[in-house]
Amino acid sequence: MKGFGAFDDVVIEYFDATARKKHIFVQLKSKAKRHVTVSELKSKNGDFGLHKYYESYIQVEKKFNCSEGGVKMDDRIDESLFIIYTNADVGRDLKSSKFVEFGETEFLMTGGSVLQFNEEEHPAIYEHLQEMPKHREFLSRLRIYYSQADEKRMDFYIKRELQQSMKLPESELDLSYVTYRDFIKDWWQNCN
Repeated sequence: MKGFGAFDDVVIEYFDATARKKHIFVQLKSKAKRHVTVSELKSKNGDFGLHKYYESYIQVEKKFNCSEGGVKMDDRIDESLFIIYTNADVGRDLKSSKFVEFGETEFLMTGGSVLQFNEEEHPAIYEHLQEMPKHREFLSRLRIYYSQADEKRMDFYIKRELQQSMKLPESELDLSYVTYRDFIKDWWQNCN
């Protein structure tokens, strides 16, 4: 979607169990056999540079506050998550010992894990962004879903969801999957 900066690949709008509207903004990064490092996150350029994601966060926040023309987002930005979704791993120094609550975003998990920044374990990240006025809010809403399935391994997860939601017998799963995949590809390529 246009107008969401680096978080323009997938925008999910949904209602939670209490009927409150929420949003998830996702940036997809396919980077097989790589490790995301602290220096990459601190870089001004590159696929994982947090500066660009911070600027995009501010751009999206303006849509919630209606201070920018174009698309107006309903509800509040503090009901939103910003996700960098990648098949790359993260460096050992970035992995956290704290438990991350997936909650309503569990459906995004495809075999990997989630990095949520915290000041105790990631002081270099907080220090690097300290000049930015809303860096704490940004980092509290940012997640990196890392070591997730790549395009080839996604077939397994899609088939599993199809089988569960449609209660398909194993004998019908492959044909149903191919039909579903072709329908989605056609929709994706030919619809706005």
